Amino acid sequence: MKRLLVTSLLTTAIILTSLAVGSALTTGSNMALAASTSQECKNGADKISSKADASQSGNVCGIELSRDSPTLTLNGKKINDQVPMEFPYQPASASSGKNVFELAEFTLLQSEVNKVNHQFFEHPMLIYLHAQKQDNRDSLLQDIRNALKKTSCDCV
Repeated sequence: MKRLLVTSLLTTAIILTSLAVGSALTTGSNMALAASTSQECKNGADKISSKADASQSGNVCGIELSRDSPTLTLNGKKINDQVPMEFPYQPASASSGKNVFELAEFTLLQSEVNKVNHQFFEHPMLIYLHAQKQDNRDSLLQDIRNALKKTSCDCV
């Protein structure tokens, strides 16, 4: 029990620190990356949602999308923008054509996935779903969009 409390307090401290400095760091890095983001990467973000943001580093296209619904809070502070869903992808290989490899992170409500026990204090409780897939880029982006439509994120 004592170890669980220490882990929970440490996790809360890390989250609060991220909230305090995260948006300043993210804004600066996104502005620098936005200038070099390819049109293909931007189009990929639009295929998921018109609300998604694209950034690029080398051959990796990073797509982020924040939940608009419901309002997420941690210790009374709205955190929707600090817990975005992430859908980065890159070419599966040098000769893969349109096939890409992606590592997705969905921010889901507990009611949106099978019950999972996390020891965090955000409200409503969030579940992070990680997914990996290698497929045709357009098919993969459509799969992400279809999955988001099954949630209450109001972001597609």
